[in-house]
Amino acid sequence: MGAARFESAYVPDVIPDDDLAYFDRAGHGARGGWGDAPGVLVVDMTEAFTTERPAIGTPAVSATAALLEASRAAALPVVFTRPDRDLPEGYPGTTKPKAGGSPGRSGANVIDDRLALRDGEYVLDKPRASAFFDTHLAAMYRAWGVDTLLVTGLTTSGCVRASVVDAHSHNFDVVVVAEGTGDRSTISHEVSLFDLDMKYADVTPLADVLDRLAGLEPGR
Repeated sequence: MGAARFESAYVPDVIPDDDLAYFDRAGHGARGGWGDAPGVLVVDMTEAFTTERPAIGTPAVSATAALLEASRAAALPVVFTRPDRDLPEGYPGTTKPKAGGSPGRSGANVIDDRLALRDGEYVLDKPRASAFFDTHLAAMYRAWGVDTLLVTGLTTSGCVRASVVDAHSHNFDVVVVAEGTGDRSTISHEVSLFDLDMKYADVTPLADVLDRLAGLEPGR
C-alpha cells in the first residue's frame, strides 16, 4: 500500500487494513489544500451539546477557542450555527424522533460562553443537520469572498459531517480541525473523520492550522 500518501491523512487505528488498501487503490486521501481566503464555521457548539458529555465537549471547546483566537487576529469571517428550535409545525427537526416520544434535546441553545461570541460574528439557526440546508450560508461566505472553510463542532457523525459534505458540494475547500470536533460515540467520531478526510475535506491537527493562520495578514 502507498503508505507515504497517507502520512498526513487522518487514519485512526480502528480502520481495517483492507479498507486502507481499497482507499489507496481508489486514490482517496490526497490533500485538498487551502484556497486564498479562509473563513470559520463552528457547528452547534451550544451549551446543550458541549455539556452533554463534558469529556468530549470540553476538549472540543478548548480547541475551537484556540482556533477562534487565531482567526479573529487574522480578521476572518466567523459563523456559529445552532439548531432552530422554532420550526413551523410539522417541519422535522435535525434528527428523527427519539424513542418514547422525547421532545428533543434539553439544555441551553446558546453558544458556549467559553467561545466568547463577539459582536459581528453571525449565529445561524439551521433547520436540519447541515448548516447549508435551507439557509443562506453559502451565499454569505461567497459575499465575504471566502473560498476555504475551517470547521469545528459537534457532533462529528451528524451535523459536522452533513455540513462538511454540503460545503464540499458548494465548492468550498474544507479543513476540519480534528481536535475541535467530538461525538457521543468514539467509533462514530473516528470513522466519520476518516471518511471525511478520504473524500470531502482535509482533517488537520489544530497546531498545523494555527501555524497556517499565523502567517496570514489581517483581513487575509
